[in-house]
Amino acid sequence: MNSTEAEKTIQTTEETLLAFVRQHYLFKSGDRVIVACSGGADSMALLLFLLRRRRDLAIEVLATHVNHGIRGAAAQADANFVTAFCRRNGVELFLYDAPTEGVEIPLHPSEEWARNLRYGWFDRLSAKEEAKIATAHTMSDQAETVLFRLARGTGVHGLGGITPSRGVYVRPFLCLTREETVAYCEALGQSYVQDESNDSDTYVRNRLRHDAIPALQYANPAAVRCIGRLCRQMQELDAWFAAEAAALLQSAATPRGYDIQVLRRADGPVLKAALHSLVAPVRDAEEKYVSLLRFLILRGEGALQLTPQVTYKVQRGELIRMGEQGATLAPAPPQPALPGIYRLPGGYLMQLSLEKYEDFLKNAPIFKKDLNCCADYAKIQKNVLLRTRRPGDDFRPAGRHVRKTLKKYYNEIAVPQQERPLLPLIASGSEVIWLWGSGFAEGYAPDDYTREVLVIRTEKTDGE
Repeated sequence: MNSTEAEKTIQTTEETLLAFVRQHYLFKSGDRVIVACSGGADSMALLLFLLRRRRDLAIEVLATHVNHGIRGAAAQADANFVTAFCRRNGVELFLYDAPTEGVEIPLHPSEEWARNLRYGWFDRLSAKEEAKIATAHTMSDQAETVLFRLARGTGVHGLGGITPSRGVYVRPFLCLTREETVAYCEALGQSYVQDESNDSDTYVRNRLRHDAIPALQYANPAAVRCIGRLCRQMQELDAWFAAEAAALLQSAATPRGYDIQVLRRADGPVLKAALHSLVAPVRDAEEKYVSLLRFLILRGEGALQLTPQVTYKVQRGELIRMGEQGATLAPAPPQPALPGIYRLPGGYLMQLSLEKYEDFLKNAPIFKKDLNCCADYAKIQKNVLLRTRRPGDDFRPAGRHVRKTLKKYYNEIAVPQQERPLLPLIASGSEVIWLWGSGFAEGYAPDDYTREVLVIRTEKTDGE
């Protein structure tokens, strides 16, 4: 690759990535971002991109590397490679070495075991450092994931594949193929390591990569991009189903759970989406659990144990979630924060409305001194969700000029632990822009240029 080709590759790749990052609001100013870096081409390309563009994105870039303890000297060489890169570039690196940590390594470790080890470390590190975790999943990984799910059995939600963000995790490279990340590294003159386990057909994903994907590309060279496009379409459809499912659960809500007669009258796909939203917070929402829960509702009796701690039971015409201490309310599933009235589990009642700012001031003089119940609608991204807490959420209390993790803020204002799972909030990604009891975050207040406001009025009932 000559210098002209290299410069074009770098420019095109970075412009594509910046557009994707901004389209999906993956970062906000001041974010700490820890790159999960194995030393391979994908993760080295991600670390390079974020380092080169950190000023444009207004983020702090750090890195982490995991040695699973299953590849001996080769794994140590990979760790040394990543360490040397970070030292040369002034990047703070968090190393996790499973053998040193006393982790018992299985005789024949599976992909699932390795993944759980990594993500357990990432979860702890994110919480400790108050940072997002950036992984280098590509469009090629997306295709392999969808084929794997198809083979195991999946639905609309599963066909959505890997999402650009989930909790503290962000995936900026879902718009690139694996070949494009290699080209980006080569254009920048950046070497990378080769994991020899990727050449083995012991793991299912490797077989898909070596056999299934090339077969599809023989039929259509753009197969990977076509699968990526399908995933985006399925994510949009899944979001629509999620909104319909949330509305169904809201209409079926009772003080203890959900009226099964209301659930039965719903269209099949909407009911399945609603039941998926009940299962997903508890365990992997495999099709069989959704189908079993639907069977209970149609039969009108029975119970389904999802985990040792959570069981759903149909009792006297209601679907009830049972915990170790008896009946518990499930949090409302995420839904678009659109104008309307929301009756949420726990007796939380919310009314969202769009109003002209001048009309709001005329009709609600009581709020003139405290406008925290309304926000400049132009300052709000239009893909915000009404939901409950998630790992990685943070909040900027109005007038404080600080950013706090939601957990720390809840501790500061003494929100009881038992109330936190059901407390409504509105968020854009992991940024909470409105919180029950605290109002809108810093930066959303109306100003001299405000024309339209989002107004939120609330009421707490006894749950009936």
